[in-house]
Amino acid sequence: MGMFDTIYLDKEYTCPICGRKIKSIQTKEFENILENYYVKDCIAHSEDIRIIRDELFCDNCLKSTGDNIYIVVNRGILVGTAESLEEAKKLSNDLNSEKLILWYHDLYQRYVEERKEKDSYRRFLDDLHEWYGERLYEKAEDSIAKRIWLIWNLKHLKGALNPVESIERFMTYKKMRDVLDELQDESQEILDIYYAEQMSPGEGAWSVDVYQDEVNERCHLNWTWTVISKKQLEIDDETKDSQPDWVIVVDEPFSDEVVGKAIEKWLQDRGYEFRVRMVSLDQAKGSGLIKKLKKIDIEEEKKSAIPMEKTMKEWDEEKNKRIADLIEQRKDRKKVFYYEGFHGSLVADVESDKLIGKIERINENIIYEGKTVRECEQKFKEAALRYKKDI
Repeated sequence: MGMFDTIYLDKEYTCPICGRKIKSIQTKEFENILENYYVKDCIAHSEDIRIIRDELFCDNCLKSTGDNIYIVVNRGILVGTAESLEEAKKLSNDLNSEKLILWYHDLYQRYVEERKEKDSYRRFLDDLHEWYGERLYEKAEDSIAKRIWLIWNLKHLKGALNPVESIERFMTYKKMRDVLDELQDESQEILDIYYAEQMSPGEGAWSVDVYQDEVNERCHLNWTWTVISKKQLEIDDETKDSQPDWVIVVDEPFSDEVVGKAIEKWLQDRGYEFRVRMVSLDQAKGSGLIKKLKKIDIEEEKKSAIPMEKTMKEWDEEKNKRIADLIEQRKDRKKVFYYEGFHGSLVADVESDKLIGKIERINENIIYEGKTVRECEQKFKEAALRYKKDI
């Protein structure tokens, strides 16, 4: 198969076989580095002017639609896609110098943004190396505060248990910001949010995991934000500055309004103009952890589940067998008890600081233990009576 590049179409096509929308195609006509290209992207060298005919393939049903798609490249820029050769030629010819200059201006802006993005990754890796390499997490707060450059990534570093968690925090936050940028570019104005916890208005110590379906789905998150009260944070023995960037700490009693305002402020602080709307769990489409829970068939889970009583019984039987084998192997084991036709042994177990024994010459592993010989004798008699009653 090899590698390929993905071309995102400037208009959607409908698969005649499965009816699903086709938004992109894959091609091996360019660098083949698994790159994603959109219209107006620089896709080849500036001297590259051509029209490429490719097959319109549906990734959903994994079949060809039987139609062709024409990819138009002019001066190295992806001009667009067309359904016919005539339409493709027109697209290529319509690219005049004025439009080309405007597109190059957009390309330069994108180049600047990509350079900033790369710089942010480099800065994070430098900070990560310094934080764990110099063991800054062990140093006093004032010592950390002097390192001004750490301010950009401190939320990803402080409070994380290890470098992997720091990387996960950084990457999750990056994905969230990318998706929010996409939603803003798509002219989204209102974000529907909801939570699953049963909360009462006015609670002082509280925490809710807030879901936003679009962000959860595109970022593959279990939930989007956590809004937590300062009191609850204190109860959990946590600090505000050690929380991930998507944890929002407030100092107010619980209400839907407080949650909504906290998330709107979080968004505004990062340059977004979204308004949020609280919806009920029943109204929500469902995403992340909620979606996973909805897919679970409770009745089927009950049928396949092992009853707790059975699990505990099996665990006790395994434990008793292990102790019985230990007693059998002891050379100092002696039959010291006799009651109702049964003999009981006794040995000292140094590890547990107890005396342990078992009913001898029966097919079951019946164990007893105690701190003193008298206590063990009493438990031996009780075990012998129970066993005699059951047989």
